[in-house]
Amino acid sequence: MKKKIFTAILALVSANVFADPSAIVSDATTLEKGEIAELAKDSAVWKFPGSFGINANQAYFNDYCTDGTGASVSLDAFLNLNANYVRNKVLWENSLSAKYGFIYSSEFTGEDLIRKNMDEFILNTKYGYKVSKYWYVSAFANLETQFSKGYNYVEDVNGQDSAVAISEFFAPGYLKVSLGMEYIPNKYFSAFLSPITARFTFCRNELLAPNYSMELNPTTGEYEKFRAELGAYFKLKSDFDVTEWMHFFSTVEGFYAYNKAVQALTDEYVDWYGTQDYSSENFVDDESIKYHDIHGWYVKWKLELLFKISKYVNLSVKTQLKYDNAETKVLEDKNFGLPHAKVQFWETTSLGVAYSF
Repeated sequence: MKKKIFTAILALVSANVFADPSAIVSDATTLEKGEIAELAKDSAVWKFPGSFGINANQAYFNDYCTDGTGASVSLDAFLNLNANYVRNKVLWENSLSAKYGFIYSSEFTGEDLIRKNMDEFILNTKYGYKVSKYWYVSAFANLETQFSKGYNYVEDVNGQDSAVAISEFFAPGYLKVSLGMEYIPNKYFSAFLSPITARFTFCRNELLAPNYSMELNPTTGEYEKFRAELGAYFKLKSDFDVTEWMHFFSTVEGFYAYNKAVQALTDEYVDWYGTQDYSSENFVDDESIKYHDIHGWYVKWKLELLFKISKYVNLSVKTQLKYDNAETKVLEDKNFGLPHAKVQFWETTSLGVAYSF
């Protein structure tokens, strides 16, 4: 009889333990409770969310329309992969973002009727250690480049579009390495602040180097393929569902270099180029007058709105606003045709199919 009672009690205790893990520490000392709770928190968790999809856009304007002309079709594909690790006070986030797209327009002239309109490769990793309720000490690295050549199309003397290469794989390429603090009050918002950030710019094609203010060696007459800057960096990120059918994503980031490493044209040279009234014909050959070093800096804002039409079909609106004083472009109708940094903006609205996991 006693054996049966003991067996029943043992079975009841076992059932309670497996039903509620906290029962393990119900009769333990305070120290033992703390140790067991810490072990429970110390379990590692990996998560691998991601998404991929294809977006398409079509437009047509007849000859009487004042809002546009001709017909156009665009198609782009995207891939987002993440690997996030959480263990006790450690938060390690990794992500890869790739986008590529084409556009066709009946208004295009010249040889390239199908042109690239989207090209992006971004790799991020961030390791943080929690030091208070909302703050982490974090190390961050970011690599950005593109897959293939990009062109600027200029109308030639025959009225046809002529392609001029302005970028390609690792021309440019950007690598940032940061050490700072990150504020994460909830899962919807984060702010990363770094007073110590190294930014490296790569341009493996010397012909494209002037587009990204790479240093010109006056002795050899060749452009450097690498530039290093040390400065401060910040990044604000917001990511959440506004409603069940609308998702909001936004990032704002900026960088300012402490050292002068970016080459820019001097005001004296710009004045000479525009007026041509300098008496010295050798002025243009004097590189010490033509260029001077400045502090590099940039700011970039990305905004994405995703409208979920069904489980796999969505409508997306994406924009990017950017200014980088090291990225220059020749504008023939302004600034005497000299390369200058300007505000960059693009926007795309697409209907597509996407799958998330």
